[in-house]
Amino acid sequence: MPMDANEKRVHPRKDVFSAAMLVAGEDGYLSEVWDISQGGARLGRPKHWPTQMPELIRVFFMLDQDTVISLAARVARTGGEHLGVQFVEGQEERIHHLMYEARFLDAETT
Repeated sequence: MPMDANEKRVHPRKDVFSAAMLVAGEDGYLSEVWDISQGGARLGRPKHWPTQMPELIRVFFMLDQDTVISLAARVARTGGEHLGVQFVEGQEERIHHLMYEARFLDAETT
């Protein structure tokens, strides 16, 4: 995605494509990850995504068969085909692990 002159993001984004499971309350929704940053992620909007969203959801990033990382997030933006989520504060170590496993960070920055 090209940078926009009006871009107000604090963290740079990395395009990725992997599976994700979004959990809202007792319900789960399959999705895909389109891009991530240290502050959040852009996800494909699940087909039956509810119109009334809880304040917090849990996102399970399924990077491969052996690497699944979950983070608490707020839905910050809902578009026709995507959701923008912001990671909840206090998960810095888990976010760092996600960035490393998604090849956003290399071994030298860990």
